[in-house]
Amino acid sequence: MFSKLLCGPNFPLKPAQLTRQVHCSAPRPALPPLLFTLAKPLARIVAAVVGRGARVWWKKLPQDKRLLFKEAAKRHRKKFVVAGTSLLGGLAYAYESHIQECGVTGRRRFVALTPDQTKKISRVEFQNLLEDLKPDILPDRHPIYERVVKVSNRILQGNRDIRQIYDKNWTVTVVDQPVKNAFVLPSGNIFVFKGMLDLCENDDQLGIILGHEMAHTVLGHVAEKLTMASFVQVVLLVPMAVLWAILPNDGVALVANWFIDQMIQLIVDLPFSRDMEMEADEVGLVMAAKACFDVREAPALWGLMELMSEDPMETDRDLEFVSTHPCHGTRQESLSSQLASALTIRFDCGCARLDQRRDPQIRLEEFKRFVKKQQSMVLVEQEK
Repeated sequence: MFSKLLCGPNFPLKPAQLTRQVHCSAPRPALPPLLFTLAKPLARIVAAVVGRGARVWWKKLPQDKRLLFKEAAKRHRKKFVVAGTSLLGGLAYAYESHIQECGVTGRRRFVALTPDQTKKISRVEFQNLLEDLKPDILPDRHPIYERVVKVSNRILQGNRDIRQIYDKNWTVTVVDQPVKNAFVLPSGNIFVFKGMLDLCENDDQLGIILGHEMAHTVLGHVAEKLTMASFVQVVLLVPMAVLWAILPNDGVALVANWFIDQMIQLIVDLPFSRDMEMEADEVGLVMAAKACFDVREAPALWGLMELMSEDPMETDRDLEFVSTHPCHGTRQESLSSQLASALTIRFDCGCARLDQRRDPQIRLEEFKRFVKKQQSMVLVEQEK
């Protein structure tokens, strides 16, 4: 899967300038990106208005004219079949004509957004985030900021053989909030919250986290998610309009609309999101290995987060199907199975040998024993 993720060529490279864009693709005309972000509400509004209008019109129609329309529909049913088949064929063609091969993994996926459209969406989101978070953004001379820049540059340098690294304007923003979160916009804008930095005991753990988030960007996951969401809404447009037309009243139609939304989320959206997270874990681990981070920290970090989490959505595998992310245990197991391959990649890239006495798994096992001891003490106190 990762035949295209090779070690960068061995030549001197100055530290990447996170505020300088290395390469810009030529501008191309594109549909307004707002259409993709508003696809779902627009599609549902159109379906509701058209379907409800058809229902109201039909109820007001005299009985004799209703019979005429029914007879006409029977006479022209072949035309309706042809029209429906043509519509399905058009949707299938639109889907097939926008299948692309991921430049990093080779996976074929459906993407209708152009790079220009994705960049426009990212620029708007970037400015909005800067405005919203402005009071808590740390200055670029702060030691924490310099730590994030150092780790980010190390990942960029280690993966300079990946073309998708060069078509983005990489920036770093550190937010002084206790939120355990980090993300990277499709345009390369890295956001890290202090809560996440406090969680990461060393740069290797931070490299694992940033490798995962940067992998989302390199893989183009945002464009893929927006495309899929928009396509699903287009496919549902006619069925939802028919639903609004045939149901007896608006109340029943709203309930049916809500139920279908939940089913689409469970069957399509959430599994798709979890798959994206697992792919970013996999590619991010390889990116961290190529940057010579201690990739043994990856499964250990997720094991630590599972022990620390009090949210059942993050730890209970029975509830994973209603979450956008795999639970911590699932991610730990997946990364553990990929660890041998990542260590081989790290060795092939000429990285320094790892100290077996400082295996993160040893620390994790010690912490597990500590947590178990603390839980036992709490139970003893409760029994008293």
